[in-house]
Amino acid sequence: MKKSYLFPTYFKKIGWIITLLVLLSILISEIFNINLDFNFYMPAIYYDASLFANNIESTFFKMAETSFNTTLFPIIVVIALSFIAFSKNKNEDEYISKIREQSLVWSMIVGYFIFILLTLFLYGTVYITVVMYDIYIFLILFVCKFNFELYRLKKSLRNEE
Repeated sequence: MKKSYLFPTYFKKIGWIITLLVLLSILISEIFNINLDFNFYMPAIYYDASLFANNIESTFFKMAETSFNTTLFPIIVVIALSFIAFSKNKNEDEYISKIREQSLVWSMIVGYFIFILLTLFLYGTVYITVVMYDIYIFLILFVCKFNFELYRLKKSLRNEE
């Protein structure tokens, strides 16, 4: 029997709830022009403030001031999308495992193709901004492709009946 490294089924619901809350918070902040970001301190192994301030302060093991949007928000999004992407289905069988594997490979190829295009055609701060969001593209592509293939499978099974 093969060992499964997938999360339990209920993690998918948790992932969708977190993802919807994240999308809702983004939507609210954009529509109503509300800044939901806040600063706090986190321990840093290495801290280089020269990027953010005029003083050139680089040091090891310091409490660094950071913001929610740049520190915790990306972690929450990656965890939520990972819960969605890597949770077992109720009827997890060999064919669904094959669909999962094909979707994984497809999302890697398309994700890296998008990254290559961004690297070739965007420059400056726009490139840095877009690449910051590109870290999510693999998981987003995987979730979309896998769920689309499951939808096609269910639709073909209904048509056969």
